[in-house]
Amino acid sequence: MQIGTNIKRLRRAKDMTQESLAEYLGVSVSAVSQWESEKTAPDLSLLPPLCHLLGVTSDQLLGIDLEAKERRIEEIRNKAESFSSRGYNAEAHKILAEGLREYPDSFKLMQDLMHAVYPLIYDTDYSEKERKNFSDEILRLGELILEKCVDDNTRHSAIQLLCFVYSKNGNQDRAVELAMKMPNIAVSRMMLLSNIYNGEEGHQCDNKLLNNLIQFLSNKIVAYGRKRDNGEFYYTEDDKAVLRDKQIAFLSLMFEDGDMGFYHCHLANTHADQARYYAKKNDSADTLAHLTKAADHAIGFVTYSTQECFVHTSLLLRGHQCNGTEFTTSDSDNDAQVLLNRMNDKVYDFIRDTEEFRRIAETLTPYAGKWDPAK
Repeated sequence: MQIGTNIKRLRRAKDMTQESLAEYLGVSVSAVSQWESEKTAPDLSLLPPLCHLLGVTSDQLLGIDLEAKERRIEEIRNKAESFSSRGYNAEAHKILAEGLREYPDSFKLMQDLMHAVYPLIYDTDYSEKERKNFSDEILRLGELILEKCVDDNTRHSAIQLLCFVYSKNGNQDRAVELAMKMPNIAVSRMMLLSNIYNGEEGHQCDNKLLNNLIQFLSNKIVAYGRKRDNGEFYYTEDDKAVLRDKQIAFLSLMFEDGDMGFYHCHLANTHADQARYYAKKNDSADTLAHLTKAADHAIGFVTYSTQECFVHTSLLLRGHQCNGTEFTTSDSDNDAQVLLNRMNDKVYDFIRDTEEFRRIAETLTPYAGKWDPAK
């Protein structure tokens, strides 16, 4: 960084003497001379008046190439995203933390770091103290974004995680305060765009909106972890099994051609949950039936994840294109490996030696493994 050289060049461009610059800043001529010969540097408190007098931004004064800076930040973000989107959040955290030390004023890096850290607060591989530190890091970064950042998308992203973490930490008042700053679903981006555009552009907006709504509803149908004020769950284990059947029926209705695409991952998990439910009842027929379907969908998602252009054929989303490689997961094991791991549960011991159980495991094995960091 050659700030002294830049001061000298910019001062001369303004036809300003060292004496006049020193007088404006309230420093000695010797101090200015020391700066310009790169022997010392001005105090940080002098940067704003220096920029004002010389007619430049702080980045220009410090000799920072803004385009090169933005390219470098995007490189850091892309590298981190390639890990975080495949469940390698610790690696992403390290990359982004180092990037933020290099560019401490980058709100985009702060935003990405918040999202990389968030899964770690639930990761029991870390101590309770470490998870609290992760939680505090999210709150610090999020509040800093709200204080200083003016970009709405970055602020909204920060508010989302701040709401989750404040609520988890018991600060419901702050979580509610922030949530109330967000727009109603009826005035969301995709809802508005689908009413603005016409023709093909409008149709594509409709498809994106419907896809978002399907994903939201699919998740909400099986979001049965809420408790009453007295601590009891709203749904019994039998109720949860019925809700899982409803999710399966809902997605089957939406995708009558079986073109599940991304939703294979929803169904792989749901059928696996149903298999465990029936296994606890020693119902071998339903257990094996759901494990078979879970395997089909797990393999379906692993296969989908290799397709850069997947096109839906079912009526509601007919023609809607997805890039199967663009997805985010919290587990570095792929869906086939996750199911194999779940099948190690002792609840399946009563059918473990059956031919059908072994066949399911053998079917999954060629597809099982770790996700590769996204390219």
